[in-house]
Amino acid sequence: MGIPGLMTFVNNRSDRYLRYYELHDTYLVIDGSSVAFQIYSLYANFNCTFGGDYDKYAQCVSKFFDELLQCNVTPLVLFDGGCEDKKLRTIITRTKEKIQTASSFSPSSQMKFFPMMMKDVFIDVMIEKKIRHVQCLFEADNDIAAVAKILNCPVLSYDSDFYIYGTLYIPFNTLDNPVQKRSTGEGCMRYKCCKIYRVEYLLDSFRGLHRCMLPLAAILLGNDYVQRGTFKNFFKYLNLHRPGKKKYNHRSYHIDAIFTWLSNYTLEKAVISILSRLRKPMRQRILNIIETNINGYTNVFANMLVPLGFSEEYAAQVITHSVHRTFNFTEDIDNLTYIEETCNEGVYESSLEEEEEDEFEILNTMTESELVFTNAFVKNLPAWFVSEFQTGKFPGYFMDLLVRRLYICPVQVEYTSYPASTVVSLRIVRVIFELLKSGTSDNRNTMQYMIRDTGGELVRRELESLDSKFSLALPTLSNLREISLVCRKKILNDTLGIAESLCTDDLPSEWILYIACTKYWTEQQQLYRLHKYYAYSVFVSLLFHVIDSKIGDHINKSSFQVKYGSVVHRIEQERKASNYKPNYSTNVTISKACNNIDREDCLLAASFFIQHFKMDKKLCLNPKKFNRIIVHAFANFQNCLRHAMNLNALLGYPYPQIKIANFFNGTLLYNLCNNFKSRHDIDAYINGVLQSSPSLLTLLHVLLLKIKHLFPFLFQDNNS
Repeated sequence: MGIPGLMTFVNNRSDRYLRYYELHDTYLVIDGSSVAFQIYSLYANFNCTFGGDYDKYAQCVSKFFDELLQCNVTPLVLFDGGCEDKKLRTIITRTKEKIQTASSFSPSSQMKFFPMMMKDVFIDVMIEKKIRHVQCLFEADNDIAAVAKILNCPVLSYDSDFYIYGTLYIPFNTLDNPVQKRSTGEGCMRYKCCKIYRVEYLLDSFRGLHRCMLPLAAILLGNDYVQRGTFKNFFKYLNLHRPGKKKYNHRSYHIDAIFTWLSNYTLEKAVISILSRLRKPMRQRILNIIETNINGYTNVFANMLVPLGFSEEYAAQVITHSVHRTFNFTEDIDNLTYIEETCNEGVYESSLEEEEEDEFEILNTMTESELVFTNAFVKNLPAWFVSEFQTGKFPGYFMDLLVRRLYICPVQVEYTSYPASTVVSLRIVRVIFELLKSGTSDNRNTMQYMIRDTGGELVRRELESLDSKFSLALPTLSNLREISLVCRKKILNDTLGIAESLCTDDLPSEWILYIACTKYWTEQQQLYRLHKYYAYSVFVSLLFHVIDSKIGDHINKSSFQVKYGSVVHRIEQERKASNYKPNYSTNVTISKACNNIDREDCLLAASFFIQHFKMDKKLCLNPKKFNRIIVHAFANFQNCLRHAMNLNALLGYPYPQIKIANFFNGTLLYNLCNNFKSRHDIDAYINGVLQSSPSLLTLLHVLLLKIKHLFPFLFQDNNS
């Protein structure tokens, strides 16, 4: 998660540390976890209040990879997997911050709030474009740097850790959007302009500084390995004078002082100086961290090459020629004399200490065994599980459940007076845990999860084992792929509370799990059962997926008008002249209704949907119009989708997986729901809207007729 202040330090001296670079004809190792967020931050120009406009985000990701491929760049994408212990405090802190941000987030908010299924969309786009990618078991940084060093190619990220690794590094914010062209003797070369960092640029600025010292600098500057305040006595020794009042000045001054100090020492002597200013009981732990950190930053491992599509022979060749230099401190740390430093008047101890926070009460309740990371937890996992985890089929939190029986629930914009949106899907999470827990030697039968309470605080809860009402005995993880697909489908059906007949009800295969999740979602809350405008928003939004497949992606009103305005006008005139009579029939199958969708009907209906893809500006001008309860409802729905998709993947896809970008657009769902909520008779209103598009109206009627038995409360006459 980066080294505090180092990104700003480099950016403020970009003329010294960053040089112009043309990106083309090369491998590019991409920090997927970072770049996925950066694409959303910089290019996804839509409001973040409604839970995610995933179709728009998918377009941004697709364009990003298309431009790299135009430049003959071969992307190699690596994602973080499970959370390592060193990151846990940082993740808990950020989760608390997200809860606070989400509680006051509104349509007028200028900041970004990242939707929770962004990574799923990113991976779906990569699969579609055949982009090589891998999900590491835990943190990806070391593997990203290793692959880049082996291939001698740049890393693309926005993480200050890569200023330390010694790799070629392109900060994402320097990557210009348009592809440039230049004529060559052999034709036209395409490239993207950017800026590149080489570690030599930093070393040249601090005479005597060696690259082996940079990992030590990262520890002193406050990466995730150590708690704030650990080196308080050492910073007194540095005799730092307070600079200006701005925090970034403090950081920059601090960074400059540490690099300057390290440039005058060998690695051994620097470690002695640091340990001498720590009390004996903590020296061994800090030394272990220093050794682990240095060796992690500097050594190169080839274990990700094969998952990225390189041959086993090539990986073996790399391993054979790799030189590993392991740093082991040889001095007797107990014989080092402790040096207590004092601050002279006017001396600034450390900018970091001013920001030091109290210990996290939640984290402190964990036992030491929970906080010890070791590969022993995962070494006995089934080979199929590790393979599918590395391809990104499973979410990173699966590894967290395996290693520490802990799930930190995702944060969304919600109505904080209601229980957190994850609560509705805890039954699904419980089944996932029951399937995973046999994968390690840990005998604990309960898991814990961290979640927002109705007071807006992050709390820790325990999730009990499955009750006896679950109709099917669950297999162990090692046997999960050995049982039949029918049995695995029954596990998913029982979890979601759906009958086997659902999948024979003529639904398009890619709709089955989506409709099943809708049923599960409406069953969790009386509000969603008694008011059909919630579920109807989901059903009607399915039609735009059909429209999109017929006319292409045109969710922008102006672009649709430019391309199809005259066509729509012609269709309307021709139908009027011929006294067109719509033909409706519900005596067809859903498949037949889908096949009968008329492109002209789609063009006529598109404008209704397009106007619902845009946020109403009145929500910004009058915050009281913003309905947070509707947002909360679809946050619940999205949680149901996410966890059902995760369980579906773990079970080996008994149902075709949902491509979330094709189905979930938070702005569309919010606007449809808000619209339907104001209608006395929703069915009559929809019939009026779609009367000129009979093939679409037929599909909707047939769909509702076929799934009516799944939603008995929803279709009662008194519901609206």
